[in-house]
Amino acid sequence: MAVVLFLVILIVLIVGHEAGHFIVAKLSGMKVPEFGLGFPPKIWGKKIGDTEYTINALPFGGFVKIFGEDDAGVSDPRAFAKRPKILQVATLAAGPFANLVLAFMFATVAFMVGVPTVIDTEYEKSVVRDAKVLLVEILPGSPAQTAGLKAGDEIVSVTSDGTEQLIKNPLDVSDAILNTEGEIVISFIRNKEVQSTTVLPQAGIDPEHPEKRAIGIGPALVGTLSLPIHEAFVKGMTDTVVKTQAIFSGLMSLIGSAFTLTADVSNIAGPVGIVSLVGDASGFGLGSVLLFTALISINLALVNLLPFPALDGGRLALLFIETVIRRPIPPKFSDALNIGGFVLLILIMLAVTAHDVVRLFG
Repeated sequence: MAVVLFLVILIVLIVGHEAGHFIVAKLSGMKVPEFGLGFPPKIWGKKIGDTEYTINALPFGGFVKIFGEDDAGVSDPRAFAKRPKILQVATLAAGPFANLVLAFMFATVAFMVGVPTVIDTEYEKSVVRDAKVLLVEILPGSPAQTAGLKAGDEIVSVTSDGTEQLIKNPLDVSDAILNTEGEIVISFIRNKEVQSTTVLPQAGIDPEHPEKRAIGIGPALVGTLSLPIHEAFVKGMTDTVVKTQAIFSGLMSLIGSAFTLTADVSNIAGPVGIVSLVGDASGFGLGSVLLFTALISINLALVNLLPFPALDGGRLALLFIETVIRRPIPPKFSDALNIGGFVLLILIMLAVTAHDVVRLFG
């Protein structure tokens, strides 16, 4: 199910991205011979008007083939290279911009549908529904992990010394653990089924309080935040802006550390890793899936703006160079640069995918 959901998300975001290029190119008077989902070889195609719409074998992205994009020598006024530079820039930037718009739309709908929210204030208690105590963190190698507890489990009760305590807030869990010397039985809900497991609290689990007994969990009071459309609109906008700033900062930090050979790529996820994350998000409901989709869309926008060959940012960089030197870059050079960049991107994608497989199954 997670794989199917991931493919649906990927197709929506790619089509949205390429539609941005396509629409602005058409509005700018450019000829668009092909709109492709995936990369060649071609599996299926249908021509409508001047454009052939194709589905291709390599599902790593998509493309819009604009006539005369890499050949300044063509004479057709509808060629990309013959249109004003401002229209060329707008066409290239339209894809990433479309992804940011999609992110805002997905986030807005998510806050209308309802998203899981950690409740920290009395006000939040008043605007959320279905409040429950969920495990939001499980420490690796902890007694909780050994006992089979997972992030997302809803804690119902804790039984210690033969006494069952119903859990209404995270402090109830901590109190039940601290007030017993032996094992505890935790009842929880997972996949709409009530289950239970026995856990033995141990000292030395919490690095801030090593003397206290703990089981290595991070419980939180979580409810579903649903907003009316006007509030969801504002929340969707602010959420998109905040996440865009955070992702941009993270990308710049990663690139900077790459130049000093200190980059930590252990947490970078490729297709396999994202499938796993989509599966996790789906466990928290439609709102979480929509917010995660918005996050992927923002990533797609910002990565595409990087000045790397074959990406939109690389083509924008070439346009900037042409503007500075006041003459077109030779098509053979730009073609070779973009092909080399594309091959390198595929190799990077394969390497990240292999890393995902090793991390998940190794």
